[in-house]
Amino acid sequence: MVVLDHVTKVFRTGKTPVRAVDDVSLRIGRGQIYAIIGYSGAGKSTLVRLINGLESTTSGTLTVEDTTISGAKEPELRKARTNIGMIFQQFNLMNSKTVAGNVDFPLKVAGWPAARRRKRVQELLEFVGLGSRAKSYPEQLSGGQKQRVGIARSLANEPSLLLADESTSALDPETTEEVLGLLKKVNEELGITVVVITHEMDVVASIADRVAVMENGKVVEEGNVYDVFSNPQTAPARRFVSTTVKPTPSGDRASELIERHKGYLVSVEVTDHTDLGDVLSKLGDRKVRFNIVEGGLETLQGRTYGKLTLELLGEISAVDAAVEQLKLVTNVQEVRA
Repeated sequence: MVVLDHVTKVFRTGKTPVRAVDDVSLRIGRGQIYAIIGYSGAGKSTLVRLINGLESTTSGTLTVEDTTISGAKEPELRKARTNIGMIFQQFNLMNSKTVAGNVDFPLKVAGWPAARRRKRVQELLEFVGLGSRAKSYPEQLSGGQKQRVGIARSLANEPSLLLADESTSALDPETTEEVLGLLKKVNEELGITVVVITHEMDVVASIADRVAVMENGKVVEEGNVYDVFSNPQTAPARRFVSTTVKPTPSGDRASELIERHKGYLVSVEVTDHTDLGDVLSKLGDRKVRFNIVEGGLETLQGRTYGKLTLELLGEISAVDAAVEQLKLVTNVQEVRA
């Protein structure tokens, strides 16, 4: 659906050029929910503006469903954008128009006849759960309802690609869950490819199939969401994962645990491939006892990942042997102050 081949975007508004997107290559498959995650300034919002042609690439090639966006003239871009829906963080609704009027607007611009527009608007409002609010105005709606109107509007022209730029960051957790559920419904029932731009790891975990991690304009890690979450390879990815799973204790926290526990403390990685239970169940045979000190496990796409900090108690030689057995099935780190 979307192919980026060595795409770069440089802004030259001041004395020092800013490389907002730096040599990014990505392939976003048709029918996927694809997340692009990064902290503020990572380049993710610029990247989405390149995909919908609101910014032009400095170099590289960007293609959306066989249409080359990079280097395209405005008439070609306008045609391409009819196939791309956009959802915004701040909703971007027209306060002077009703809910139905907001959804109708892109259809009117596209030249749809009135009867067909009315039918399409009602279909979309029913789809997003706002069939009874057609005559309401944005100021009468909650944040979640406003975003539902935004989603309905983005679907008006029957796009095959939907771009959601921080579409839940202005919402409370419960409303966020509802909106993410609606985006998943859009993907599954309408077959629309969804690209989610976010700085929230929970959003990625909730709905995405694949994820790209951005920092300083570059994609530093990319892959299946479970693989990136359970075994992050880069520092930025590990920082994001640490917001959902407790990392190996360090610093003051490690000192506190070492002071409180007499045994040998290790942090072990848990994934659905880890045969950790078998090793732990046999520690008694080695005259080693263990306690789970802290940690946490998460379930993602029906698979488990996380970390546990264990206290191992017994003779030094037996504990050392137990650690070597653990290393055969998982990553093991000593807890140090």
